[in-house]
Amino acid sequence: MNVFCVAFFISAQLQVLAFGFKRNATFRPNVVMVMSDAFDGRLTFDPGSRLVQLPFTKYLREQGAVFLNSYTNSPICCPSRAAMWSGRFVHLTESWNNHKCLDGNATTWMDDLRKNGYHTRSLGKLDFTSGGHSVSNRVEAWTRDVRFLLQQEGRPVTDLRGDETTVRVMTKDWKTTDIAVEWIRKTAASLSQPFALYLGLNLPHPYHTDSLGPTAGGSTFRTSPYWLKKVSYQNITVPKWLPFSEMHPVDYYSTYTKNCSGNFTEQEVRDIRAFYYAMCAEADAMLGEVVRALQVSGLLSSTVLLFTSDHGDLAMEHRQFYKMSMFEGSSHVPLLLAGPGVKRGLQLPQPVSLVDIYPTLLDLAGIPAPAGLSGNSLLPLLSPAAVPPAEPRPDWAFSEYHGCNANASTYMLRQGRWKYIAYGDGLSVPAQLFDLSSDAEELHNMAARFPVVCQRLDSLLRRVVDYPAVSRKVQRYSRTEFSRWRLGLGKQYTDVIGSLRWHWDWQRHPKMYESAIDEWLGA
Repeated sequence: MNVFCVAFFISAQLQVLAFGFKRNATFRPNVVMVMSDAFDGRLTFDPGSRLVQLPFTKYLREQGAVFLNSYTNSPICCPSRAAMWSGRFVHLTESWNNHKCLDGNATTWMDDLRKNGYHTRSLGKLDFTSGGHSVSNRVEAWTRDVRFLLQQEGRPVTDLRGDETTVRVMTKDWKTTDIAVEWIRKTAASLSQPFALYLGLNLPHPYHTDSLGPTAGGSTFRTSPYWLKKVSYQNITVPKWLPFSEMHPVDYYSTYTKNCSGNFTEQEVRDIRAFYYAMCAEADAMLGEVVRALQVSGLLSSTVLLFTSDHGDLAMEHRQFYKMSMFEGSSHVPLLLAGPGVKRGLQLPQPVSLVDIYPTLLDLAGIPAPAGLSGNSLLPLLSPAAVPPAEPRPDWAFSEYHGCNANASTYMLRQGRWKYIAYGDGLSVPAQLFDLSSDAEELHNMAARFPVVCQRLDSLLRRVVDYPAVSRKVQRYSRTEFSRWRLGLGKQYTDVIGSLRWHWDWQRHPKMYESAIDEWLGA
């Protein structure tokens, strides 16, 4: 296997070198994007790459470019993908949560490529339009700021399947990958026009926990011994956790609603992290199938290949799993590009985000970007032949969150060594400030020690978004939508509420919670 990989990488490298990296006026590259779900971007470069074998993300890193500080624009599935597809920040499209995302007729970069002569194909997980998630998820997103703790997720657990020969654990993703490979070999290879292929994966998103029912969140980390062998178990660390008394109030709320406030042994935490890394290895292998298909079809040298994810997974950092947080494990995503127009071996420190993908792909194809995009083309960073931008690109990345498992709208600005996080109206919930150069684990909130830095970053954040106004808009939306949902259910409302597992005490004290919701709706 190792001999084959080495030979394959050398062959692919020679093809790309033979083609050259400079674009010309007539050449338009093919575009292939593989987008995973919940892949921690820190795993795609050192030291994260020492935890698990990811040969094909490593290949992209060596043959092209890796962004060391790439972020989601919203750390949850649908809003993040809405930003990636539309090239616009979440508050501009009002893609508030996993129920409210892009309208069905919204224009995407795939639409623009198609209008300009590209043959396009989308496969697998898209997840960027409205209405695709469970009642439990939607209701919790709408009532996240009521005066009691909500609980939706199951406790995170591991599930070992098969044996050392079991390769295909996530069979749904493998079937979709097979379709993509077949399409590359039979359709793409015979096209007379450039093509754009999107492959969306579910991995390494944790699986639904069967005992919680089909509408529950995913809390099962599932893999096989085959993939666990790719994990360097001895390098897995147990993250440090702050005591409950020192947690930021929104972080405590998230820990509780993710069912992580109980006791965990060190072995449990290590296993959850190991299983998560093994799931990442399985996703990497699917990326590898796409790379092989392009190579075998003779398309690798004429194709820009991009790998990214909608968000990461905390994998028990900060006493949490899942996403829905601005901590690095949740908000830092992979972003790797290789192919014509991309200089080889780049490790780029500039902060970037998923909205930059739209203008970058159009720039690579020689298509003018439409007005109103939130992102900027990355091509000037990727290629010495690129035309310099008229204005310097921003030196910050921005993310926001308005969904479930957090009880306040959240806004993050990453600039240089600093990560600044503001909440709600900017007054009622304290801000956070982390120095990532000295505190990679984000355990020390420096907001009180560096008020001038906070003031400067808050001023910059308000130039990006009027976040108090956006928070008020989200609150109005939440109350209106929950009220409509509640009235529509009529007599079924109490039964449905009781089935959502919001709080262990709901059934014993329903009037207290009904009163809190009535107060919230009337606020």
